[in-house]
Amino acid sequence: MVTKIDDWLRGLLADGPMAPPRASAYRWLLIVCILGSTAYAALDTVPDFWGDFARWGGALNLTALVAMTIDYLLRGRLAWDGVGEEGDEASGGWRAVGRYVASAYGIFDLLAVAPFALGLVFGMPKDLATVFGIVRFLKLARYSPALETLGAVVANELQSLLSALFIIILLAISAATLLYFAERHANPGFSTVPDALWWAIVTLTTVGYGDVVPLTPYGKLLGAVVAVLGLCMFALPASILASGFAEEMRRHTFVNNWQLVSKVPFFSGLNAGQIAEIAELLKPFRAVKGEVLMQAGDIGESMYFIVSGQVDGSSPGGRFILKAGDFFGEIALIERCPRTATIKSLGRSQFLVLDVRDFQKFIASYPDLLSVIKRTARQRQGKEDTERRGDRRGIPDRRGHPDRRSEPRREPEDVARREPQDIARREPQDVARREPEEVE
Repeated sequence: MVTKIDDWLRGLLADGPMAPPRASAYRWLLIVCILGSTAYAALDTVPDFWGDFARWGGALNLTALVAMTIDYLLRGRLAWDGVGEEGDEASGGWRAVGRYVASAYGIFDLLAVAPFALGLVFGMPKDLATVFGIVRFLKLARYSPALETLGAVVANELQSLLSALFIIILLAISAATLLYFAERHANPGFSTVPDALWWAIVTLTTVGYGDVVPLTPYGKLLGAVVAVLGLCMFALPASILASGFAEEMRRHTFVNNWQLVSKVPFFSGLNAGQIAEIAELLKPFRAVKGEVLMQAGDIGESMYFIVSGQVDGSSPGGRFILKAGDFFGEIALIERCPRTATIKSLGRSQFLVLDVRDFQKFIASYPDLLSVIKRTARQRQGKEDTERRGDRRGIPDRRGHPDRRSEPRREPEDVARREPQDIARREPQDVARREPEEVE
């Protein structure tokens, strides 16, 4: 009983494309609680905003705080059991709990529930509760890949950003000093260097409040030069962050593509560099609901990796469902033969496509690689055929033996209940390798 509860809780806090439906519902519930509690903290600063509904607003905020407190305790419990932040298995105990509490996400979670715990024990001033309520918004960082990407970009480009910041500070101090000497006798706004520094920062950032302006000819000339330099200098950090974002997205895309390619069985004999070359050949493709991606009888010209969404497959062996992380059509890369399955998208889906012509150009650079891939494919095909002959329960023989019973048509939901890796490794390959001479 305890094991079942633990498994259910792990599924509740699971993340990723293969997470159970309850994990998605729980994630959206927490997001609503975070946004609602943050909005309550902001609106509570407006005098008499709630009116007669003050009690209802406080009750809803208290409910959100209880939900976030339960989430904090559940994550601590899973850390104790040895489940990491990404759902990976790790050593448990107090050390694991300490790592969670000291992590960035753990600190955000603690700041979200601190008002509830402290308020129950000691009470809390309204201003402090407002601060914690606004800070509670940081808890959304767990569910926002953009914030995680921003943190990675800042960490990667920290040296460049610090260099740009140093140049900007140096320029601001220099401009303030020059304007001080040019305007100090004619303009009280520049009577000291700190006063002039305010003007320099406002001008360099292109804000230009207009509360302090140069009056002398030399001051106006220097002001024009500083304004032009401000356009150039404050564009520098933006360009650094933009290039960092682009590089981080390329890195993220490359890692995902590499992982997809490495899952293909007959690519198991390739080294990391060769898999990386194939990953760079993948092209994005999007499909709408009902779009046919592969038609039985057509000659295969490409292989598909599912990035998001689901597809429905129909073959002589029955129907099957493929999800994000699965692949199909791989035999087309090594044999030009008719497809024996029809695949269509069940909704808006995103794919990465490996064209057979691009793959042939890659193979041309490694003459001995094609034989290795074919040998791996034949070995896996023979192994899977042996397994199927051992497990076969009423599946009709390919050669049409009359004494074989027909297997009932398998519905998509029957296939969907199988293990994800089983779907990825058996269904598309079963379809392809039951008829090696004609299926991809």
